[in-house]
Amino acid sequence: MFNPGRNLTRVFIENLNDSPFLKWQYFSSEDGIFNVFPAHRFSARHRHRDYRCEEGFEHRNRPLYSATVRPSPKYVVIIVDRGVALSEDKLRIAKQAAQMVISTLMEQDKVAVLSLSGKVKTSSEDECFRRLLAPASQQVKQKLNRFIDNIKLGKGTTDHALGFQEAFNIISNTFQADNVGPNTEALILYMGSGNVSDEEQEVTNIMSTLGRENSKINNRAIIMTYALVDDGKTSLSELGFLRDLANQDYQKYGVASKNPRPVKSGTMTVLNSLSNLGSTVGRFYTILSANVTSQTHFSLPYMDRMGEGLILSITQPVYYTKGDSDHLLLGIVGIDLSMADLMEDMTYYEEGQSTYAFVIDKNGYTLMHPTLQRPSLVKEQPLHTDISHFEQVPGFHSVQQAMLSGNAGSKSLTAVYNTSVVGRPGRTMNNGLHLYNITYTWAPVEGTPFIIATAVLQEDMERRQLMSTNCKYPCLLNCTKKKASTCMHLKQLATLETAALMLSPGSFQAPYEHLHQPETLRMVQHLTMYLTDNTGLLANPGVKSTIKDDVAATSRISRHWTSQEDSSVEDYIVRRYTATPSGVYRMYPGAVMDKSFDATRTQWYTHALENPGRLTLSAPHLDAFGAGYVVPLSQGVWEGRLDGYHQSTDKVVAVIGADFTLRYFYKLLVDTLSLCKEDSIRCFIFDDKGYMVAHPGLIEPTRQGPIEQRHITHMEPLVANDILNHRGFVQKNMCNSYNDRTIQRLYQFNTSFQGVLTNLIHGEHCAKYRIMLIPGTNSFVGIVNQTCDVITAFCPCSMVDRLCLNCHRMEQTECECPCECPLQLQQCSGQLAKDEDRNPSCSTRHEPIVLPHVDPEVTAGVPQCFNSDCSSRKEYSDCFGVLDCEWCMLGPDGETPLEKEYCASQRVCFGGVVGSKSPYFDEVAANQFPRRVHNAPVGPVAGGIMAVILVFALAIYFYRHHVHRLQRQQTLQNAETTMRMSQLDERDEEPDDPPENHGIGSFLLDHTSFFLATIERRPSHHDRRNRYSRSTRGTDSDHGYSTMTPHEDSENPPAYLEPLVLEPITADKNYSERMDPPPQTMLGNKLQAPVQVHMVFIFSLSANIQV
Repeated sequence: MFNPGRNLTRVFIENLNDSPFLKWQYFSSEDGIFNVFPAHRFSARHRHRDYRCEEGFEHRNRPLYSATVRPSPKYVVIIVDRGVALSEDKLRIAKQAAQMVISTLMEQDKVAVLSLSGKVKTSSEDECFRRLLAPASQQVKQKLNRFIDNIKLGKGTTDHALGFQEAFNIISNTFQADNVGPNTEALILYMGSGNVSDEEQEVTNIMSTLGRENSKINNRAIIMTYALVDDGKTSLSELGFLRDLANQDYQKYGVASKNPRPVKSGTMTVLNSLSNLGSTVGRFYTILSANVTSQTHFSLPYMDRMGEGLILSITQPVYYTKGDSDHLLLGIVGIDLSMADLMEDMTYYEEGQSTYAFVIDKNGYTLMHPTLQRPSLVKEQPLHTDISHFEQVPGFHSVQQAMLSGNAGSKSLTAVYNTSVVGRPGRTMNNGLHLYNITYTWAPVEGTPFIIATAVLQEDMERRQLMSTNCKYPCLLNCTKKKASTCMHLKQLATLETAALMLSPGSFQAPYEHLHQPETLRMVQHLTMYLTDNTGLLANPGVKSTIKDDVAATSRISRHWTSQEDSSVEDYIVRRYTATPSGVYRMYPGAVMDKSFDATRTQWYTHALENPGRLTLSAPHLDAFGAGYVVPLSQGVWEGRLDGYHQSTDKVVAVIGADFTLRYFYKLLVDTLSLCKEDSIRCFIFDDKGYMVAHPGLIEPTRQGPIEQRHITHMEPLVANDILNHRGFVQKNMCNSYNDRTIQRLYQFNTSFQGVLTNLIHGEHCAKYRIMLIPGTNSFVGIVNQTCDVITAFCPCSMVDRLCLNCHRMEQTECECPCECPLQLQQCSGQLAKDEDRNPSCSTRHEPIVLPHVDPEVTAGVPQCFNSDCSSRKEYSDCFGVLDCEWCMLGPDGETPLEKEYCASQRVCFGGVVGSKSPYFDEVAANQFPRRVHNAPVGPVAGGIMAVILVFALAIYFYRHHVHRLQRQQTLQNAETTMRMSQLDERDEEPDDPPENHGIGSFLLDHTSFFLATIERRPSHHDRRNRYSRSTRGTDSDHGYSTMTPHEDSENPPAYLEPLVLEPITADKNYSERMDPPPQTMLGNKLQAPVQVHMVFIFSLSANIQV
């Protein structure tokens, strides 16, 4: 028995010292010894306790071992006897043995399972299982294991000849489809009792079938039999028959073989309840021919069952060689690498906004692609997918074949992308179809089965870099001076003195190393000094070349954020932030973030890129840091255009955004449109995907669970049913999610729509609606007047999961909630099972944001940054929407009104229900509930609308103005290369800054044209109101319109006919001509970027929407 012992451990230690990124090192011997480094032991409480050695862990049954010692693909057919001769115990053993075989196979292997009695059955989950062997992928294994679990005892005798006939047909079909070599072997594993009804005749028939069918494939099938026995109940004749089957002893039964090539004998193994299936069945592959080779085996990524994360294994067989022909297999040696480390360059590949990279293996399986989740965040076993499903460019098949040939190359194709359905990180897009010239360049990685490829969409412009400057940058939060005060921003350790600067892993040259090394004060100080140095004398601490310029470009906005404490919207803003494509992220209040956080993969960032030139509202989500449900508002900063909105060809410089409390936008809506307070009126806002941003149903006290991803089809089925009949307003789309094998059905609304939408089909005469686009945004505002209690319209939605109720059809005019259907792939080929399922690949799902761990001792006693003082807010209007405040309305049962309503922290009454379970599990029990009083209506918030405009206008202005200043400073700089110490003083002001004593009002007067450009003129509320006539309420012809407004009826006739579409909403041309041209931003390479900012101006809604 070979055991390297201590010498091997020393080698492992040396390897780890040389290569610290190694996760596991191990040696598995052919004699059953398993050495692994670092050493570990799983206790009974360990989450991987099922893999403890004392519970039968057999390393030689692992797919890695079998694939390394037998590197050629294995072709295996498993026949499970379920005839009447078997008992339940025998069948249970047969099923366990079959599943043991399946667990030993790798994806390069192919397998089929047949259950046999009087008939042959295969898995019905895929048609190809009846004709071909399927790759032993994770999904195929799951389906075959389910099939095995459902095998029941049959009522007839076993027809062995029929079962072997079917097995040989499947093998023959697969050999032809794969065009295998002449020496490729196949295995037939039969698990049964060997019972035959008429021994002599039936056995002869079985042997004749074996001889005839095996001859057709040149006697390349090896048969292994496993006798299921009960002690004292199995006859010697049955065991003899199974032995003859394994040996293919045709002469004994007078059957002549028609192929001169000799057959290869298999083995017969007895199985009973005491058998160790791991050492008996699990080693079935040893019968295959062993080619002595030192070929290195690379696995596909899989979840590490002995630790955490996605790993890839590299193994190699070890032989003891004596002479030229005497080779003794000793075992295998291997290492496990983290996929996050191995793929870090591809994960954070950033060579232009329209360029991305991916990695495939020699079989076409995708290892890394922008559509896939970052390896460091994968928590479940991935389902490996062919690259052709992600790259659906016409003609890509020829590119893929060239990639798999083993040679480097390049090829250009013309593609049509429906950007309203599919997008990739970092790529801008508009709604509709766009043509792209896409160039693929690839090269194999020497010594591996991997191929690296890049894709460049159209002729990607040279990336513009922002000029650096000698200003003082805000320090990273982790290196904030001790004198800086810290506080708790809800659940985050934060500071109000400055914005936090964070560099995502993609900002570093070695992202994986950055993620896994401890962050020390000295390290952060070194990084800060490098970022503030403009002499070029300090060494780069490991960040990418573009980071320094992006840090400079975003520095000025920090001062603007810290000066906004007196803003009228401060009570409703959770945080402000900005991010650049390179990974530079700033946020205020400055707070601690998890090191793995990447702002470019968040909802607010990608959604802003999908809506260039527009303020972008995103669906509410639960804030990870304790603010409850928040609504992100973001906008991209682009290399601007003089002719209006941006296009998909423009380059993104940054995305600026803020998180608002959920109730703020509804408060804004009600304060702007007074008719929203009427009992029969519902006002709401939804984004370009149909998800509600503001709606009465989102703010009403409820115990019905999360309010994330609430769609218009959920909350306004009448409107949803009707708007699908308006051509050009909304499109139902589908995309394929290969990560979880689903077809996603989703909606895309036309953000270029102009006018007002109203009822087209009068299915409900007591309910009318109006919808219009909020100018300059991706969102729509709607008003519904419902004068009856019952609405019969509905959109089919599953109440259990997201499964579509009818996956066999999708009509554009049929309403249904966003849902998913199973995506069926042909398991044998990896291609789509149905041509009609050929949809674009879904874009990357947004990554979850996690609360970083901070030592409780550090946060103990730290005060909150903001004191909302909820208890002092006595009026509903003062409490509504304020950060961390809830208006408590219902008792703990969620139904009984309080005797007296009051304002309190959301921990006391999350969602307005006293004692309601908080999603943060930090609720506070309340024992006394005051008396109930009537609600006060939501009062107007003076300046609320303009405050939102100012927040974003100032932020974008400061950002662009700073870039402009950087350009001028760079141009005017002399040859001076030294840096004065005074240049690092935060108190020094640049000459271009407005005087400190001017204030916001003075600043606005100096930049009037800039802010006027953000607001389009509209007639006043009263000017438009009198254009609509109202019938007397209660008549048969009013259709419910009389309740839409409390004002008197107009004597003027109606100015429209239904369906109502008012004139396009456009700005006054004369007014536009009088405006000064928008300020120009100077970027690198003398590129002028005009500033054209389009803001929300909801006051215009009251002038344009009257129902």
